[in-house]
Amino acid sequence: MVDKHLGCLGLDSMLKRVTCQEILSIMRSLRAHISRFVYVGTLLCHLLTPAYGAFPDLGAGARPMGMGGAYIGLANDANAPVWNLAGLTQLTQPELMATFVSLYTGLNAQLFNGEIDQLGYHFVSYVHPIGGASDENTTLAHSKDVIAASGLFFDSALYDEQTYVLSYAKRLTTRISAGIGAKILRVGVVANEYTHAHQLLSNASLSRTSTTVDFGLQYALSDKVQFGVVGENLLPANTGILQTEDLPIKWGIGVAHCSGNSSQLLDFVFRDRRVNGKRDINVRLGAEHWLFQRQVGVRIGYNVRSATLGASYRYGRRTQAQFDYAFIFPIGSIVDTLGSHRVGLAIRF
Repeated sequence: MVDKHLGCLGLDSMLKRVTCQEILSIMRSLRAHISRFVYVGTLLCHLLTPAYGAFPDLGAGARPMGMGGAYIGLANDANAPVWNLAGLTQLTQPELMATFVSLYTGLNAQLFNGEIDQLGYHFVSYVHPIGGASDENTTLAHSKDVIAASGLFFDSALYDEQTYVLSYAKRLTTRISAGIGAKILRVGVVANEYTHAHQLLSNASLSRTSTTVDFGLQYALSDKVQFGVVGENLLPANTGILQTEDLPIKWGIGVAHCSGNSSQLLDFVFRDRRVNGKRDINVRLGAEHWLFQRQVGVRIGYNVRSATLGASYRYGRRTQAQFDYAFIFPIGSIVDTLGSHRVGLAIRF
């Protein structure tokens, strides 16, 4: 039934050529005629098109995204398990972080029953240093060994993704750190009248769990400049519902220049797959500046998919709370949206 309606609308061939984000835009423009099938098209895009696939690179946390996602070279807070595991050694005290995201405000993705689905994308991370601090006689403050547990969650009324990461990072020399993470990935589709009617979905398992490994390195060239290198999904991880679909390996390199209260960042990221016939390559630029004795932070960022702004407020000294906010406006992909908003809270104790 679903296939018949999509075929009549000429959308069956389009699903093979465009991304899920573009499907949302196309479907929304035709909503007056096909309101019952808007969100079903998005769901089928997730399930049937390897050109898009699960676990899109949406980043994690509010602070990194306020800098355009340029965070591989810096990665010095509880966001590090997602950006560069080696950066965990820069934390010298336990840190608990949570980020809540409103994706694509104003898009109003419509469900088959006419209700509006609010897309959620959230992040939780806890970092705990287990080794003594090193480099006590330099301006570089690091822990020798650090462990972390993190979770990243995308949810909607019809589809969900969860990522769980157990991480370990170690200070190898005075200037080199390395980190490794074991990652558990789960995708799931909520059964409904349309999945029951679909010839393939009705007989398929609507969830899948896989595991893979991430790795990160960080090198401090000086007290002001450091480099980062990351590799993600290094072991095959099948996240396909109806067919085998291994997550692409992701490689990234970043540099951070930090002087006083200001930081400038640059990342290059490459995913080993083609999207719409093009290599999935992203260049990210970001800057951060702290004011009022590092109590207030402001950020700006840019990448090939979005322009971003961010801000922070810190309170306390020994036990410190930090509130983060980021605004992400998509460029050239999703229309009819007021952008995404991220709000985060980090507690260091």
